[in-house]
Amino acid sequence: MPKSKPSIFALILAGGSGTRLWPRSRQHQPKQLLPLLSNRTMLQETVDRIRPIIPADHIFVVTNARYAATVRRQLPELPHRNIIGELDGRGTAPSIGLGGLWMQKLDPDAVMISLHADHFIGKPKEFRRVLLDAVRVARDGSLVTLGIKPDRPETGYGYIHRGELVKRLGDQEVYRVAQFMEKPNAATAARFVDSGEYYWNSGIFAWKLTTLWEEYATHQPILCEQLQQIGAALGTTREQATLKRIWRKIKNETIDVGIMEKSKRVVTLPMEVGWSDVGSWATLHDLLPHDTNLNVVVGEHLGIDTSSSLIYGNNRLIATVGLKDIIIVDTGDAVLICPKHRAQDVKYIVEALKKSKKNRYL
Repeated sequence: MPKSKPSIFALILAGGSGTRLWPRSRQHQPKQLLPLLSNRTMLQETVDRIRPIIPADHIFVVTNARYAATVRRQLPELPHRNIIGELDGRGTAPSIGLGGLWMQKLDPDAVMISLHADHFIGKPKEFRRVLLDAVRVARDGSLVTLGIKPDRPETGYGYIHRGELVKRLGDQEVYRVAQFMEKPNAATAARFVDSGEYYWNSGIFAWKLTTLWEEYATHQPILCEQLQQIGAALGTTREQATLKRIWRKIKNETIDVGIMEKSKRVVTLPMEVGWSDVGSWATLHDLLPHDTNLNVVVGEHLGIDTSSSLIYGNNRLIATVGLKDIIIVDTGDAVLICPKHRAQDVKYIVEALKKSKKNRYL
């Protein structure tokens, strides 16, 4: 009989704090656990998006331990063991490795798709097609990253510079990755887009577990050894004690810097799926339905000469006069007001709150 294909697992990273969506996103309930774009939370939407191709028992979520109970309530269809609580955030490289340890126990030859819980995808059917193509490429031993074809010279994203064409899967192109680029200035971003050779770095990946462990051993040998110690204890009476002991020693590292930028096995599949990382209130303004004045209104709003603004209320009327391109967010205990073009700077409010020890607003 022919050998069956290795399993497909999905790992959803759901531990971020979403500071640029303050004051709605807070430490006790960050943006991925909120219903910002529909009546489903962003985490639930992420799971809904991949369920047609991946069964619930093959979907794992890595999150901060403080959110684990909330995640389980939001995703009752996932097995209890599939919600993995980190003691502290250590970056995406340890998080992905930790998820891989649990998948390895079920099928060491499996392919992992790594996703973020706070992304928006406007074309989910097309997205699933690209994911399945990425799995096919990953089975050949490549580290696959999904690149977003840019529609504007965005300075808030990292970029992928494509190399030579490796192959085609029908209409889907597969390119060698020449280089990962940091967030560029406006002129550089415009040059990237004009060249047609650069894609936004989505942070969505696919790889075989065996390939991933080889890359960890080569580029992050200390982390690899630490993860294997944790893996040896999973499912035993030593599991929690070992995790606590080892995890505090693990250094912060991203998968991009720690593995992807170092590996020679990285390819990219470009896609156009209506992707957004929902990184700010300005992004939400772009994604949510507008009224005739191009305002996005959540709650009750009375506007005079108000346009192109986001008004996010909380059980009380917000009245505005003469506003354009403004963000107003009312959460009852805090109100944010800022120009839309400064939406990325909301994270500095959070930093100032921490510095002034106003923890009740965090």
